[in-house]
Amino acid sequence: MWPFVSGLGIVYTALCAYIGARMFGIVRFFFPGMKVGFLALAFWLPFALLCYANIIFNFLHLNRLHFLRIFSSYWMAFFAYMLVFLVMFDLVRLVFLLLHRSVLTPHFSAAGVSAAIVLCFMMIASGTLHARSIRTANYVLNVAGCGDNLRIALISDLHIGLTVDQAWVARVVNTINQAEPDMVCVAGDIFDSNMDSVSDMPGIVSELRRIKAPLGVYACLGNHDVDRISLSQGGGNERIVNFLHDAGIVLLEDEVREIGENIYLAGRRDPRPIGMRSSRKSAAELLAGLDRDRTHIVMEHQPTQFPQVEQAGADLLLCGHTHAGQIFPATLITRYIYKKAGGTHYGHWQGKTMQAVVTSGVGMWGPPIRVGTDSEVAVIDIHFN
Repeated sequence: MWPFVSGLGIVYTALCAYIGARMFGIVRFFFPGMKVGFLALAFWLPFALLCYANIIFNFLHLNRLHFLRIFSSYWMAFFAYMLVFLVMFDLVRLVFLLLHRSVLTPHFSAAGVSAAIVLCFMMIASGTLHARSIRTANYVLNVAGCGDNLRIALISDLHIGLTVDQAWVARVVNTINQAEPDMVCVAGDIFDSNMDSVSDMPGIVSELRRIKAPLGVYACLGNHDVDRISLSQGGGNERIVNFLHDAGIVLLEDEVREIGENIYLAGRRDPRPIGMRSSRKSAAELLAGLDRDRTHIVMEHQPTQFPQVEQAGADLLLCGHTHAGQIFPATLITRYIYKKAGGTHYGHWQGKTMQAVVTSGVGMWGPPIRVGTDSEVAVIDIHFN
């Protein structure tokens, strides 16, 4: 584990140095008369702090510096887009050089890097505005079983914490109630790994208790649903379990609940909670011995075991986790990863005997930005046949 983390840290540091060197060139271009030593100190010290701010805040649990933590979270998006734009600019320069066009002038470099910075801020600004709207994604499914039609509201990845507060949860609840669901399923990542960063817990509990669903509200936990204490002590989820109880949400941890007379709803444990070890039942063990004439619905945070869940006899699988990539072009990466795993990173999936819906989530992880994806509540209308 540590060799992997160390290697990742080295790669990240090298990429930050690449971005920093190009931006420092801009500083020197616009302030040619200033001493290089003074400019280097004035630039590299705050730049290095910005690169590692999120790591420092999380390691030291500096929960009260709310504004600075949000500001530092935007660095993740700036880093990603700046890296992409700079690489694109350098490729353009390489093409010109191969065509024997001299483009190594300070003015050309300054213009290219300045354009990359402007594009970054434009992407971040538009992504921030887009993330603050909640859309409803509608699905109509024909599922094996019997009984009256069923409407499920599926949400996931609230990530209550730094950027998701009581006001946002209230908007989510309003969107759910407008859909008038029979049942609500919460497919994990309710919290963002640190409950101490939540300042309005009683208010959030009150908002969640406003959800109107005659057949109940059910949840499974995700990989971020860990009340982290420290790197040495790991974390637990006792406070999260108590929170869900107070909010009137039924937690299913490798458990099956009968819904009416025709449905089984199962919730799976997450296999990789951050900072914790976890074991769970296989899909076959979880669904073993159930009445095959009833409809089997499974909630699982990560959409990585579609073939196993289908083989176990599930009729419908509900997942989250992927955020559909959250920020383009990460959308292309998640699409490839989960398709290769035999499922999908977003939307409706049709197998031989099972269907699945993967939601892009209704909250954000890291920077409160969405580019090419939506914050959503999935509304699933089920017709039994």
